[in-house]
Amino acid sequence: MMTMKKYPQDKLNKKVALVAALILCNCLACVAQQKPMLLWFDKPAYQPAEFSYNQKIFKNKYHFENNGWNEALPVGNGRLGGMVFGGVLKERIQLNEESLWDGYPRNAVNPKAGKALPEIQRLLFAGQNDAADALAASSMTGVPKEIRPYQSLGDLLIDFKNTNGDTTYRNYRRWLSLDSAVAVTQFTYQGATYRREIFSSHPSQVMVVKITCDKPSAINLRIRLLRQQDAASTNSALDANRLIMTGRINCINDETKQPVGMGFESHVKAINSGGKVIVSENGEMEVLAANELVLIIAAATNYAGRNPRQLCEKKISRATQFTYNQLFESHAKDYQLLYNRVKIDLDNSANPMELPQDKRLARVQKDDYQDPYLSELLFQYGRYLLIASSRKGDLAANLQGLWNQNMNPPWSADYHININLQMNYMAAEAVNLAECHQSLFVLMDSLMKHGQQTAKQMYNANGWVVHHLTDVFWRTAPADDVPGLWPMGQGWLCHHVYDHYLFSKNKTFLRKQAFPLMKGAAEFYLDFLKPIPAGLPMAGKLVSNPSHSPENAFEKADGKQYMFTYGATMDVQICHELFTNCLKAIEDLSTPEKPFEPLLKTKLQQALRNLAPIQVSKLTGGIQEWIEDYKEPEIGHRHISHLYALFPSSQISIETPELYAAARKTLERRLTGNLNAKVEEANNKYLSYGSYLGGKSFGGWLSNWVAMMWLRFGEAEEAYKHHQYQLKYGMKANFFGDAYQLDATFGSGAVVAEMLLQSHTSTIDLLPALPRRWHTGNITGLRARGGFEIDIQWKEGKLKTATVKSNEGALCRLTLPTNAKVYFRGKPIKTIKNGNNTLEFATKKGNVYEIIAEDSPKSK
Repeated sequence: MMTMKKYPQDKLNKKVALVAALILCNCLACVAQQKPMLLWFDKPAYQPAEFSYNQKIFKNKYHFENNGWNEALPVGNGRLGGMVFGGVLKERIQLNEESLWDGYPRNAVNPKAGKALPEIQRLLFAGQNDAADALAASSMTGVPKEIRPYQSLGDLLIDFKNTNGDTTYRNYRRWLSLDSAVAVTQFTYQGATYRREIFSSHPSQVMVVKITCDKPSAINLRIRLLRQQDAASTNSALDANRLIMTGRINCINDETKQPVGMGFESHVKAINSGGKVIVSENGEMEVLAANELVLIIAAATNYAGRNPRQLCEKKISRATQFTYNQLFESHAKDYQLLYNRVKIDLDNSANPMELPQDKRLARVQKDDYQDPYLSELLFQYGRYLLIASSRKGDLAANLQGLWNQNMNPPWSADYHININLQMNYMAAEAVNLAECHQSLFVLMDSLMKHGQQTAKQMYNANGWVVHHLTDVFWRTAPADDVPGLWPMGQGWLCHHVYDHYLFSKNKTFLRKQAFPLMKGAAEFYLDFLKPIPAGLPMAGKLVSNPSHSPENAFEKADGKQYMFTYGATMDVQICHELFTNCLKAIEDLSTPEKPFEPLLKTKLQQALRNLAPIQVSKLTGGIQEWIEDYKEPEIGHRHISHLYALFPSSQISIETPELYAAARKTLERRLTGNLNAKVEEANNKYLSYGSYLGGKSFGGWLSNWVAMMWLRFGEAEEAYKHHQYQLKYGMKANFFGDAYQLDATFGSGAVVAEMLLQSHTSTIDLLPALPRRWHTGNITGLRARGGFEIDIQWKEGKLKTATVKSNEGALCRLTLPTNAKVYFRGKPIKTIKNGNNTLEFATKKGNVYEIIAEDSPKSK
């Protein structure tokens, strides 16, 4: 609950005091407590009768199951993660340490790339796409082509001893509290009530498991620490109550033929109250007749030259100086400093305990039921996962965040930079988790360093480049054959550092961290972009070459289909956004006495004038995806890359009406798809992984992407429909995404946030796309560009009150769904109205301003 400031009453007359009191009442209502945020279940996650790594989930890279791991509950401290299955007589906690990757640092640039590039560019301009593709495949793809995967640390198995075959239990519950970041399992067995509490502490850098029972001496357990490969467990020569797993990934350097795999350790320290603990040399811990048991789990790798044994010893030594309660209190305090910044209530009547999570979600999936509590929960769950997998000082969240149970996971659980990594962080600024964004920026710093070499070797260019995926060894060379030749990753990533600046207005960050990244990316494109030769459409204009519109293909007049080309529209839009943002940054960092980067400014201005423009297709009336108006082999293709300028960029907005209308046609056409696709698109050369059809999306990042685009059009019900598709098609029982990916879970927070507040144009728009189903509610702590934090309360679809905290003292421009007045400390302040319910007012740093709708009873 936000605390209200007290002001001397002798400075307020009675009338003003009354107004102030009314405003305070409105504000108090606006920050009402949200409901408990709980993912709860009335049964354990599926586990086989006997745990084995011979199951399909461990053997088959693309074997996706609905049960088991997709029912388990995640805990994490940014570095150390666990999936808690909530078993009764057999508990499994699958473990991860963020830096445990297969592979090693290497320069994967194809040595033939630099010499081959000019000929590939010539061939593409000449329309010889097949020849260009063949040459690129032999000369520009990375060596090796594949990227090595992020791997599981292993599994902690906790089994009851002496059960005598009795498997009967009752009063079962398990839950993950988003409010305190703890997973709890509770049940009654043989007349005793058992409880397990599990959290991963950021301050202590350990995972903690507490097992209690209401009967004395009733805790009898067998505990093992296992890994599918490359590791073994044993006891400790120095600590009788410790289990240690030591391993090294089996990875050989291709050149030296020497082992270079990552070394790692995991320690489990048992602290028992009553009874005794025995750890055998074969790596099995026995707990006998204990009243209470606390397990302290530490893990580390030798990534970046660290010593995993010393790190584990140090972390456990520090953690064991505190009681369980002290460890939990420090964990909760640290976590809640981030999590509690935002509270949300979309339906005050919803009951969190109405149904278990799996049944609650199944109701949506089977019956199209609309459940605002699931939207609240998904919003806060995305924030929870970002805190749990991307703390400042840790590695960035990968395709699966932090959590992965495989040695060879789908898509290597790497960093995909053609949408997935960006979607992980899409909501970070707006949902008040800017600190969690920092991990991405640190990754970018490393990519810049390594990408400079790749830019020189592959493109003979200055600046830095990264292609469509990378890893913790900062691969910047392309991967995955010719479609991986997409040197636009750094441009898209730079959207994030500049957006962080727009939200914070921190010029120190802009100068020291954001601008060097942006400048380096811009310098690459200034060298990489080529003028279209004479005789071709738009001759003389600058375009990318080579180019892809990610994963999509086009068809030429002769019926042949290609993906490899020059000047895909998305590339042009990324360059336009980057160059424009660089110029804005230069302006903000310049003074009359000392212009900032004047030479770069001149180059950027010239490049922008010569950059190929966004075109409107004469065939469809939509935004043209390619440099020429080609036919589409798959009308409903899942990527809508040529609307990058609409979202995440804001080049296309209501302020560019012609392109805005064309973008809407593009979105409508892509979503409609082709009802006769089986016949008309039967000759599609490239595999389709699921087209849009009939206006529907089918979950995952696609539903979020489409929802965000509809939100840029202010279409609340269309956006809400795709948010529902996310719940219906894209979410497993534990809110993990389909195919294990977590980008959709992270990104759903941005969808909810932009329904309630948008700030990508020149104004802050309150309730720009409020769905009818969320007719009454409130949210506190959202952030807007310009350095503002905003609380909003609405009733029956109309704004009631809002508060705006100015963190930087910038001019505030608001677009409101109704007429309103602005107050500071109970007194109305001067505002300028610009029509269409848009008003602006000056602010001072640290001040909080109250917005009262004029049709609200409290404003009269």
